Amino acid sequence: MTDPIKSKSEEASSSQSYTDNKGRARWVRNDEVAAVVKQLGEYLIIGGYPEDHAKRYGQLAHTISRMPELIDTLAANKQLNSIAGVGGIITNYIEEIVRTGTTAKFKDDQYGALPPLSVLELTAINNLGAKTARMLYQDHAIGSMKSLCKALTEGQLTGIKGVGPKMIETIAKHCDDEC
Repeated sequence: MTDPIKSKSEEASSSQSYTDNKGRARWVRNDEVAAVVKQLGEYLIIGGYPEDHAKRYGQLAHTISRMPELIDTLAANKQLNSIAGVGGIITNYIEEIVRTGTTAKFKDDQYGALPPLSVLELTAINNLGAKTARMLYQDHAIGSMKSLCKALTEGQLTGIKGVGPKMIETIAKHCDDEC
């Protein structure tokens, strides 16, 4: 997750704009906030939140990363509600992420015991989404990259629904890069 304590040079680079490969002006800072919002959505799905509720965070992350305005400016001007998909309690979560780099929503156990934050390491693997990470965690006690690589080495991933040969190959490459 994003580190809420930044040096002045990190803050300067966060507020820099750039042009993406489609010619759109974008902000590094918006991408940082969007990454945390996306992780929140994935974490909620892994933690058992209804997918129809949690998937909005991925959509919101996409919107934030592509906004032409710097999200810090919108937050300072109390205009976060102007972002499509933001309103009510979501406004508070986004404001907290902008201000601190995280949100207390990561500690919301409304739908049961929380998985460890390390379970988000799994969603960093290409094509391994939150639902597969949830299944690996809930059904196979795989809650980190270390435990995933161990399960791979021990042959425990073979035969798991949703984890076919291509996914095993992708996981193996990721484990090789991580270790």
